[in-house]
Amino acid sequence: MHVEITGRHVVITSALRTYVLKRLRKFSRILGDDISFHVIVDVEKERHSVEILMKTKILNIAGKGETGDMYSSIVLAIEKLERQALKQKSKIIEGKRQQAKAKSVAKKSGAAEARRSQAMRSRDGIHEEEAHKKPMAIEEAVMELGQADYPFVVFRNIESGNVNVLYRHKDGTLGLIHTE
Repeated sequence: MHVEITGRHVVITSALRTYVLKRLRKFSRILGDDISFHVIVDVEKERHSVEILMKTKILNIAGKGETGDMYSSIVLAIEKLERQALKQKSKIIEGKRQQAKAKSVAKKSGAAEARRSQAMRSRDGIHEEEAHKKPMAIEEAVMELGQADYPFVVFRNIESGNVNVLYRHKDGTLGLIHTE
């Protein structure tokens, strides 16, 4: 953690420096030790303002506090900075969760692709593929056809137990072939 304190129209005392460092220590727990702070302390007449700029690898945020007392201005600026840091950190964590979820979904579909490609064989120019599907209703097969890359879906009908083929005509209507 690197802290630089600049005073405008005010002398930075050791008590003020110690107070600022003590208050900024909590950010190490939130964001790690690779943090850089630039604290600007300013006094104009009765207004005491503190601006804190925080830089990390992933965040650049600022917080400003202005009151009649220097120490309460520091607290106000740090509270604003902390709210922003926690909000940004939660966004980053949520983004990582979404990426992990997308990767797991892709991994599952990748495993299904691998099984499908293992099931594919080519013999004398005829492309064969094995399909291991659970029995489904015709309505489910219609939904699957809407999501499938193929113009047809082969499935075992849950009502009759027979293999059926649901396909799409060129005009967009659906056809169903029953087997016995």
